[in-house]
Amino acid sequence: MTRRIAFPIVAMAATSLLVHCDAEPRAERQRPVIEGSASDAGTPLGSGVVMSAGDGGASEFERILGPFLAGHWVLPIAPQGPPPAGFSEPDASLEPAVCGSCHPKQYDEWRTSLHAAAFSPGFAGQLVEGPLAHPSEVRACQSCHAPLAEQQPYDSGLAPNPDLQPTLRAQGLVCASCHVRRHTRFGPPRRPEAPTVPEPVPHAGFETRIEFQESRFCVPCHQFVDDPGVNGKPIENTYTEWQNSPQAAEGRTCQSCHMPDRAHLWRGIHDREMVRRAVGIALAPLEDPDRGLPLSLVLANVDVGHAFPTYVTPRVFLSVWQVDAQGVELEGTRIEAVIGREVDFSTSPWREVFDTRVMPGESVRLDYREPRHEEATAVVGRVDVAPDHHYREVFASLLATLTQHEARSQIERAHAMASESPYVLAELRRELPPPASETRP
Repeated sequence: MTRRIAFPIVAMAATSLLVHCDAEPRAERQRPVIEGSASDAGTPLGSGVVMSAGDGGASEFERILGPFLAGHWVLPIAPQGPPPAGFSEPDASLEPAVCGSCHPKQYDEWRTSLHAAAFSPGFAGQLVEGPLAHPSEVRACQSCHAPLAEQQPYDSGLAPNPDLQPTLRAQGLVCASCHVRRHTRFGPPRRPEAPTVPEPVPHAGFETRIEFQESRFCVPCHQFVDDPGVNGKPIENTYTEWQNSPQAAEGRTCQSCHMPDRAHLWRGIHDREMVRRAVGIALAPLEDPDRGLPLSLVLANVDVGHAFPTYVTPRVFLSVWQVDAQGVELEGTRIEAVIGREVDFSTSPWREVFDTRVMPGESVRLDYREPRHEEATAVVGRVDVAPDHHYREVFASLLATLTQHEARSQIERAHAMASESPYVLAELRRELPPPASETRP
């Protein structure tokens, strides 16, 4: 029998005892000035208030992004329109594979990313049947998952879009989503070591923008700026969490971790190795050894750069139990706790059930004070990650109601994928000394 502890987690500062912790703990965290803004004063980001930033009535969204990005990220993205004179068919194409003919490394990396999977079976199935299948909801959801006008099945008037490219739609967040506006290419400044582009320059070259290297570039899809949220916190609050992190104070951006050396990978919580490098885990002794087995399973947010996890969909499970000499778990010795944010979306208004996420630079611990089993020879602590925990539950409930074959087929695939995504992040073992009766002469 497993004992699930409701709120056993004790928050504390990150400590140097943890394995794989390369960062020093910080006593204080400083909130940096928002990139591109003149002042850090005003309503907190994500409060749901559209405010004047003292610049003629700009919204919070515009204040954070600045003029270029506020125009760049009008979603859904406007139609590209007719290509300029002299553009070849590849120059005018929005297909990622065509981009890949000149940018093979970026294309191969993108193909393995969650950006390429943004139009996933779980997403696509919900656009066929259910509350998200209404044309207005389809456009709203695709604003991040497939934002180009050429990917929209409905135009701004919610009529069928004659310019829809179905193959392009199914590819999710494509290269052009970030890099192409009205056939003009945009990107970060060229690196000095980059090879010279031969003449004639494809698609008339590109316009360099430093914003591609800044965290605010990611705000439109990774921060709900105008969301009042639940319990005072937006449902997606990643940019604000990063702002308040040691990593932001050090000048590290979203791209520093998720696009290292400009790699188009965007790895995150689904990637075990990335997560393992960003957190510290230890099975540590407690200070009061008189109560049961004095151990704690400790997890530190050492280098995540935002809450761990940041969104409402993943769950992280902490478990501690005792084993016998053969390594078999001893019944009745296991305890568990959950790290994550649980929001009940079935109520009106939505209700936060719990929020036990680990903020940047902080640690949590699960104290194990169970009595020693007579057959116990060791204690095991394990951390499991379920990246798609919330989605798996959503897909299971949808399958009980869907009637259309296409929708059911997509959601069945999505449920299977979500069920296969959990992984063991770490498993630690601490041997126990022989019982006192066995050590007596």
